[in-house]
Amino acid sequence: MDGIRTEILKGWKSAWEGYVKTLTMMQEQGEKMLDPLFTHSDTVHDEAKKLIKDGVANTREVQKFYVQAVEENLKKIEELID
Repeated sequence: MDGIRTEILKGWKSAWEGYVKTLTMMQEQGEKMLDPLFTHSDTVHDEAKKLIKDGVANTREVQKFYVQAVEENLKKIEELID
């Protein structure tokens, strides 16, 4: 039974790692897409740029806390199984 639990946990961890990589990549690509918009567009005002940049920074911070919380809980589950 312990072997099954360990394998399930490995599967969860693998899926989680793939999710985090994808999430990070998408966020980085989104930020890269904003740079040309800010530098080459006269329609985006400075206040809007600041608001968008603040939103991106807040999203990055929330993502960091979310990833930390899930990883801490995965460690707790691993300790329970061992």
